[in-house]
Amino acid sequence: MYIVIVGGGGVGFHLSQKLLSHGHKVTVIEKRLKTIEELKLKLPEVEIIEGDGSKLKILRRSGLDKADLLILLTGIDEKNLSIGLLAKNEFKVPRVVSRVNDPKHEWLFDKYLGIDNAINRAALMVDELTKILKSTEA
Repeated sequence: MYIVIVGGGGVGFHLSQKLLSHGHKVTVIEKRLKTIEELKLKLPEVEIIEGDGSKLKILRRSGLDKADLLILLTGIDEKNLSIGLLAKNEFKVPRVVSRVNDPKHEWLFDKYLGIDNAINRAALMVDELTKILKSTEA
């Protein structure tokens, strides 16, 4: 599977490692030079595209039109939404998954705006902590 990730920070790095270990081809779009250098050093198998993932020319350079999956990991919900919309409408990406940074924005992340699956980190943390608390009470 060909997967494009926008955002090469901590989550993007670890996810790229995991995807590579499962035999997927991964391209990461990142604009921070220090992060790009770290990715190139630690994950030489990953193609790194330097630039802003919300720009059409950067998305084109990543080969997004050939991607099976786009994963949006920027820290800005509005940016993730706009990239997801571009991915679906301009590049016809079959599946788009996005991180939700602000739980108040979760309702925006739906198929009508180009997002097939949204992952709300705060909600996941609450769910996991609730499970832990329930298991210690038993």
